[in-house]
Amino acid sequence: MKKYLVDVYVPAVSQHFDVFLPVGKNIGEVTVLLVGIIESLTNSSYKGSTKAVLISANNGVPFEPSVTVHEAGIRNSVKLILI
Repeated sequence: MKKYLVDVYVPAVSQHFDVFLPVGKNIGEVTVLLVGIIESLTNSSYKGSTKAVLISANNGVPFEPSVTVHEAGIRNSVKLILI
């Protein structure tokens, strides 16, 4: 499965994470995966929510949960924010 390497900033813990996102997964699924990954990497300092949102760091616009990573225009080196 093809994946893109992206930078995810999590303001709740003021940290950046380099993460591989699967191209064919929809944003809603990816957001749930990211919440779990970030919780694990921060030893649960970050407490995710089912209402977490993935947004573009370039323009602050949230991604539509039903579109795939590729359809959303996410590519290697893109900067994202998880709130």
